[in-house]
Amino acid sequence: MARIPFNVSAKTARLIGRENVSNLEGALIELIKNTYDADAKKCVVYYESSTDRLFIIDNGIGMNKDVIINNWMTIGNSTKKESVFTKSGRVNTGEKGIGRFALDRISEKCTMLTVSKDERFEWLVNWENFDSSEMITDTYAELNDISENIPEFLSDLGNEFLCDMLKSDFTGTGTCFVLENLRDQWNEVVIERVKSSLQKLLPPMENNVFELFFFLQGTKTKDARILPDLLNEYDYKLHFEVDDFGECTIQIHRNEFFFGAQFEKIMKKADFSDEDREYFNDKLIIKEGSIYDFLPGVEEKINIGPFSGDIYFYKLVLQSDNQEKYYYKNFVTKRTNFKELSGIKIYRDDFLVRPYGIYGTTGYDWLDLSTRKAESPAAVSHKSGSWRVQANQICGQIRISRLNDNLPDKSSREGIVETKEFKLFRELVVNFIEKLEEDRQYVIRKLDQLYKSTAKGEQALKIAKEELNKYKKEEGEKERNNKDNEADSEKKQSYENFHKAISYQEERIQDLQEEMGLLRTLATTGIVVNTYIHEIKALTTQLNVGVKEAYACLEEDNDIISAKEELKKLRVLKEKFNSWFKVTIDAVEMDKRKRKKENIGNIIQNSISKWKSVQNNKIDYVYVENEEIDIRCFPFDFETIISNLVTNSSTIFKNHKVEKPTIKIEIGRKDDKFYIKYSDNGPGLCEAFKREPQKILKHGVTDRRNANGEVVGTGMGLWIVDSIIQNYKGYIDLRKNIEKENGFFMDLFFEGREN
Repeated sequence: MARIPFNVSAKTARLIGRENVSNLEGALIELIKNTYDADAKKCVVYYESSTDRLFIIDNGIGMNKDVIINNWMTIGNSTKKESVFTKSGRVNTGEKGIGRFALDRISEKCTMLTVSKDERFEWLVNWENFDSSEMITDTYAELNDISENIPEFLSDLGNEFLCDMLKSDFTGTGTCFVLENLRDQWNEVVIERVKSSLQKLLPPMENNVFELFFFLQGTKTKDARILPDLLNEYDYKLHFEVDDFGECTIQIHRNEFFFGAQFEKIMKKADFSDEDREYFNDKLIIKEGSIYDFLPGVEEKINIGPFSGDIYFYKLVLQSDNQEKYYYKNFVTKRTNFKELSGIKIYRDDFLVRPYGIYGTTGYDWLDLSTRKAESPAAVSHKSGSWRVQANQICGQIRISRLNDNLPDKSSREGIVETKEFKLFRELVVNFIEKLEEDRQYVIRKLDQLYKSTAKGEQALKIAKEELNKYKKEEGEKERNNKDNEADSEKKQSYENFHKAISYQEERIQDLQEEMGLLRTLATTGIVVNTYIHEIKALTTQLNVGVKEAYACLEEDNDIISAKEELKKLRVLKEKFNSWFKVTIDAVEMDKRKRKKENIGNIIQNSISKWKSVQNNKIDYVYVENEEIDIRCFPFDFETIISNLVTNSSTIFKNHKVEKPTIKIEIGRKDDKFYIKYSDNGPGLCEAFKREPQKILKHGVTDRRNANGEVVGTGMGLWIVDSIIQNYKGYIDLRKNIEKENGFFMDLFFEGREN
């Protein structure tokens, strides 16, 4: 048996260089990362327009002959594989041994001078030779001994400020590249793009362990230093850390509000807590828990840490009426360049991972915040909707390390491999952001309620109604005493017009509320159909097959008896379809969209009967009526409540294969409110909701996932239930879920409608 070796085409160099690194900025970043790994304290990028040459210079440790031959000249062989850390203790940013081929993306020719502790070499290569040679072993670079140091080698540079810096800081070890026959035309647009990219390359740092400079021919040293663009003023700051064991810590800083001398008055009138007082005075809000507390529905063991990050929220527009209403701080400076600064960037060992958070790229909104906003467009003051931040309102950075091998880089250096861990990492960051959103909405809802209670419009409406009632009373007395005159007649006409205007507005509000109720019912119908779509499709398939079988019996065999048997089976399917129609379509019948006095017990028992039929009596229902409830209501409101709760329980029973699934519904009265107590014998809330069960009432919150671990639930069902109960001046109590180990419990308290 013959053994034959693999050969590598010379064009491989182009594949992993020019074609693997997609753009100029990406190539520069790869080479700058190499200077960092060489323990350089300073790195210079210099474009000389008079000669159309590009220089990359560092004062790192340089390379000796052995490293050049065995590592630099060997594809895929990197000294960084031997140790994760550099000699100075930095974490190496690279390890694949192909980053040097980024030189091919920048220019056709390259000259390198490298000065190590004991040796100095000049290395020259023409990347075009790789196109003309067949095998990579037929392609050569030149390696020459040299006596010059970096300042001497670059003595002809056209920037005197750079020459002075080289003489001061680059006389020892280091490496420089002279790149000629550049592949890009370095015009003003390209230069500005490169500078902008370099500004994002390094995260905001308090130390100066690595300094980056970008010189042009006339640039002074002080102007060449690349400094990250920092956001010094912000409305909210979110800091988070996730350790190796999946333990998470979140810190939220409220910086948006200023109450001044009215602080005590507002704290009291808006009913803020004692803790809130401290949070408004720069105390950090701290939340802790495991990854599973922040990823509802995830049960299998996962590891995506360690990483940390800082995210800033910043209002782009400050409206004067909102400033008065919500006591916003009026920052002295407004960010004119926030667009470029916005986006959440990822840094691995202090270097940018493209394209995440880079404005104008496909990776700018890598967290899909715009989609979240479109799905939940509620204003921050909305009483029940969930406010979502927009992608262009936040900026920040997430820091990960090469030591975190759960989130590996792509070989193309353009992003992180889209593994299951990365998807959960992305979801986790979004859920951290949600904590910021929740706190901001909590504050503004309270301030909005305070404003409405004291607003002139609300007071005027209250006074107007009081005056109208007073007038009606006076008119009644006059009619009894037969007193009337012309002036009273004009006054009477004015008050009647006034009464009509108020009545008209109240009718409009009532119509809108009725419309909202109908929309909630239609949404619930959609949820039910979506949840049971497989069962409905199965019925449709069976119906289709049955019709074909009956047709075949008649057409091909003239077998009337068999055809009748097939049609009898279809009658059973028809009854099943009717059951589905009763649960879904019947809910929006015209009669149920009228507010009238109804017996809630009858509505619930009718709903149970429909669901039993749909579920083929596979679920036991226990109904207890401690006291009859007769109130004015929309029947579809309470059918909607039952449908959403039963749909959730049915899904849980199915997913967890619950034996003898049971749903219990109890109704009655407690003090001044009626109640519906709903419970099931499923496994109960997941860990993420166990400590704070009220979360499940928020729009978009769900723990339903598919086999790939992706969120598939709508997160609308229980939010709809909560919205309905609020319309009946009620509330939902979920505290039993904290106390009970198994089962789901929801107590709904409500009043009857007045009109």
